Formats: sequence, structure tokens, C-alpha cells
Amino acid sequence: MTMSLLQQVITVGIVVLGTMITRFLPFLVFPSDKPTPQYVQYLGKVLPSAVIGLLVIYCFKDLNLLSGNHGAPELISVGV
Repeated sequence: MTMSLLQQVITVGIVVLGTMITRFLPFLVFPSDKPTPQYVQYLGKVLPSAVIGLLVIYCFKDLNLLSGNHGAPELISVGV
């Protein structure tokens, strides 16, 4: 199913609007003249490590040690 020109323009417009909202919203919610809330600072410290851990677990979810090269590429990538 192909989209008409109008549908394509509307789709691009919605994507642009959504991107602009997500880019400008933090500046509206957390203005520079007020201190950043403690829970946001906490999340800024904790979430990067949590995301990396989640990605490592996702990498190993389909690892099968009983076939092929026994997960050697995955284990090497963890070492790097």
C-alpha cells in the first residue's frame, strides 16, 4: 500500500512535530533558573550503567554454548 502525497506530507509533519516536542520539552519542564530535581540527577547517574547492562544481557539472550563457535565472538566483545 502506497501513501498519497498528502499522506506523506502529513506523516513528515507529525514526525517533525514529535521530534521538536521531545527536543524542547526538557527546557520547558526544567528551566535554567531553577535547580534540577534530585530524582532527575539520580536518574542521570544511574541510567547509563543500567542501559549498558541491559544491552549486554540482550546480547547474550540467544547465546548457545553447545553449538558453533560456542559464543566466542560474544565473549571477546565483552572483553573489549
